[in-house]
Amino acid sequence: MDGSGAATEVYPLNPNGSPGGLTSVTTADGRFTVLMPHAERVFRNALMSWTDGDVSAFSPWMRMFRNARKWVG
Repeated sequence: MDGSGAATEVYPLNPNGSPGGLTSVTTADGRFTVLMPHAERVFRNALMSWTDGDVSAFSPWMRMFRNARKWVG
């Protein structure tokens, strides 16, 4: 999205070049979601391109994995 909240296909606001600024797709029943950026690549703050947090800590994306683990049991 650009600064006004509109979808964009322009780099660097849309680094993957997806049509219409698409960042995720979910199945109709909600059982499968594909995300861009890839959360598994940035599960620690040190792996993110920018963070205002402690670089040795987990990033906010780690919560998704913890929630999935909790749901599985």
